Order: sequence, then C-alpha cells, then structure tokens
Amino acid sequence: MLMRKFIAIAALLVPLAASAQDPGRIAAHMRFLASDLLEGRGTGTRGYMIAAQYIASEYEKLGLEPGANGSYFQPVPFVKTNATDDSFIAITHEGTAGPQLKIGADFATVGDPVRDQLDIDAPVVYAGYGITAPPQKYDDYAGLDAKGKVVAMFSGAPATFPSDLRAHFAATLTKMENAAAHGAVGVIFLRAARDDARAAWPRVIRQYQLGTMNWTDANGEAKGLAPITASLTMNSNAAQALFDENFASLASAADSAAVKGHATGRTIKVHLVSKHERVSSPNVVGILRGTDLANEYVVYSAHLDHLGISAPVNGDSINNGALDNASGIAAMLEVARLFAGANRPRRSVLFLATTGEEKGLKGADYFANNPTVPASALVADINIDEIFMFTPTRDVVAIGGEHSTLSDAVAHAAAKMKVEASPDPQPEEVVFVRSDQYPFVKRGVPAVYIGSGYKPVDPNVDLIQRMEQWEQTIYHSPKDDMSQPLDFTVAAMVAKFDYLVGDEVANASSRPQWRKGDFFGDMFGHH
Repeated sequence: MLMRKFIAIAALLVPLAASAQDPGRIAAHMRFLASDLLEGRGTGTRGYMIAAQYIASEYEKLGLEPGANGSYFQPVPFVKTNATDDSFIAITHEGTAGPQLKIGADFATVGDPVRDQLDIDAPVVYAGYGITAPPQKYDDYAGLDAKGKVVAMFSGAPATFPSDLRAHFAATLTKMENAAAHGAVGVIFLRAARDDARAAWPRVIRQYQLGTMNWTDANGEAKGLAPITASLTMNSNAAQALFDENFASLASAADSAAVKGHATGRTIKVHLVSKHERVSSPNVVGILRGTDLANEYVVYSAHLDHLGISAPVNGDSINNGALDNASGIAAMLEVARLFAGANRPRRSVLFLATTGEEKGLKGADYFANNPTVPASALVADINIDEIFMFTPTRDVVAIGGEHSTLSDAVAHAAAKMKVEASPDPQPEEVVFVRSDQYPFVKRGVPAVYIGSGYKPVDPNVDLIQRMEQWEQTIYHSPKDDMSQPLDFTVAAMVAKFDYLVGDEVANASSRPQWRKGDFFGDMFGHH
C-alpha cells in the first residue's frame, strides 16, 4: 500500500520536474554528440547520421510527431565541391607574369560548385568592401568599372553600419551577387590584420580544405549560388602583389573609404580545378502539435553538423563541436522537453536540427525553401547556436529580435527570468548572417538567435576577453571538445529563456510582425 501511495505521489511530481530546466540533461546530450565516436558530425558522414538518429530517438521519446512526410528525416541532396591541388593563380603586372601562387599556401578556395575546371584571365579592380548599401548611402562601386573584371575586396563591412545591416552586407553571397550585378567575373577576398587576429591562416586553410556543399533541386542543379561561382581568399603576403600601395595601410583605410575603388593595373590568371560528389544528409524534424492554431508553426532551429575530420591539430583530427553546436542542440532538446511537460500551446512547435550549417547554412536554407509544412504557416524561427558556457551571466543576447515584434517576447522573458537582454557584443563577427536564422529571414520569416550574454555574475571574470580568446584558439578546431571547463547551468538558462519566448509566440493571438520600415522586413517580408 505504501509503495502504491509513493507511486501516486511520484506521478504528481512529474509535471513539476518537467517544468524546470535541467543542466544534467544538457551535459548528457552534449557528451554523446561531441564524443569522438561521432567523428565530428561532418555533413553527409556516418557520424552525422548517428547523431541524426539520436535526435530522432529523443524526439520520439518526448512524443513529438515525425515532421517530414511521416519521417523525422528530411533528406537534403547536396553536391559537394573540393578544389584540387592542381588549382593555381598568377598575377601579371606591366606585362610581366609573376610566379604561380599555390593553393593552401598563398590562397584558399572551396572550388567552383558548378564546373570541374574554370579558367579566368582578367584585370583586377579594387572595391573596398565590395558593398552597395542604399540605406547607408554607401557604394564601393561608385565610379568603378568592374565589367569583365575580377574584384578584390575586404571581408566584412564598415563599422559605421548598424550591427545587423553590417552583417547582411558582409555576407559572402550578398557581396558575390553585388559583384555579379556590376558585371564582375570573379571575386578575391582580402584579409585585414583583424581577420588574421580572429582566425589564423592555418585555420582558414583547414576549413577551406573541407570543401563546400550546395543543395540541389529535383533536377540535380545546385541552388542558392551567386551568378559568379569563382571566388578565392588571399593571405596578406600574397595580396600585396596586387597593389602599388602598402597592403596593410590599404586594409586600415577600408573603413574610412579613404582609398576609393580603382583599377590595380594587374591582371590575374585563375586556374580552378574542382571535384564534385553527390551526397545526402538529413535535417531532423519533430513537431509538437498545437491546439486551436495548430496549422501555424513556431520553429526552433539548431545545427547538428560540425566540421567532421580535418587536418590534425597537435595530433587530433576530430572536430568534436561541443559548443559549436552540441550545446545548441542540447538546449533545443531541453526546450522540447519543457514544451512536452507543459500544457499544449495554441500553435504547433517545430523542432529542426539542421545539417550543412558549417557549409554555409545549407540545411536551414533547404528547409526554408522546401519546408515540410506550408511556407505561409511558418510564423517565427528561434535559433540556438554556440552557447558560451563559461560562467553564469546576468544577461542574454538576442540577435535580430529588434527587427520584429519578437523583441516583445524577448523583453517579457527577460522580465520573468530577471535577466537583461543585451546588444550584440561582437558586431564585427556578423553573427546575424552566420547562423541558421538567416535563411528564415531571407524567406520573410521573423527570426531571433538567443544566446548567453557577456555580463558575468562573477565581476572578476572578463567574459568578453574569454569569448574572444575562445574564438581565436578553440573555435572550429579539435579543441572544442568536452574537456573544456563548461558550466551547464548557462545552457539551461538559455534553454529556459528560449522556451519562454517561444511559448509566448505560440500562444499569442496574432503572429509576429516585422517592425514598420524595418530594412529586413521591407527587403524580404513579401515572401
């Protein structure tokens, strides 16, 4: 009798337990996903498929419906591209051809996603950041003839731009499309000292050697490409050969636009040899069915993939991706558990573990263009990526929320949890376009990416310095594993915050709206 009474009491306690976020569960998810056995969860690999199966099992355990035509898996067809060592470039100045510059040493490229071989021989023009931004009355191409030429430009965007506009115009695809609109045939990305400080050249090479992937349509054609497919990145030593002026001073002048776009007096020969392979890798989709507004969907997204196996660093070739992004996936599963343990929301909630994020947000882009529910039914995306789990914070950062009424839900969650909602601490990292919320924004869906903040509870911790150090020494390397000192309560706090935001959106009488006159709403909101 006593045992039966104990069981009854335990049953009553279950909903209470489910309502509290749980750091231990987050740690357990991360420990599995970031283990060496999964070999870095590279897109299209067996390790990624094991991770995907794990997510599907967790969805099923929580009672989520399969969200992709009766399956938890939405297969994404990809064409994978790698540049080969046969690729080279050479610069000619005043009729004298310089030496062949070597791939992997002097320049990096992922190759041409369309052609096996591409040859260009064209003049080089310099175009600052390569940006045309009417809202900022800014144009790097003013007075510059780029037709039939290769455009050399710095990565990034002017620091004077507002954070998310800076991110949008810094996006590689935006720059490539702009170069094509000005008649260019190729793009050279230049690296300023600040780029080298953020990511040393060996890391850049290691990532480029992993290649790229582009999703394909029903005819097998690569999609989401710029009209120009030829792009490469030069290191600063090699880039000096393009310019009469001192390259370092040119880089520092880019922000002030002190040096206008101009012809360099050089031509470049580009010989790009690429190999292509067809692979498939799934997004993992689960749905918690809503009540009276069940035909509308709030999306939670987090990327499941990481870099996989790369050239070794200190003998370790497995990029475990613990913070990037086992942390976000674990937090999303925790959000799903909080929803499953509470009263059903009015709208349905769709949980999306994406593939191919590290290849340029390709899995999210595929879903945003080929959703498993009607496109018009997607009301918002809440994205979770790379939670900095170093020390408890008094704040969160909600990237992109201010563009829509999602900022109201963020403010309400902050008040409930007694934390601050802080601005982006590292606008130069252009995070708004570098994570999976951006493909949703481009399809007109209001989106926000909520992560841990930078105001530590412990005033003796310099968290921004810690974050920057992590970005420089651990990010996108085999060191991002579970041996790092991690505080799982931080991810649990983010999960609870994300849950509160989504719960408000899922139960609100009206769906989120773009703010009147917002740049992104005006540009993309018509989709």
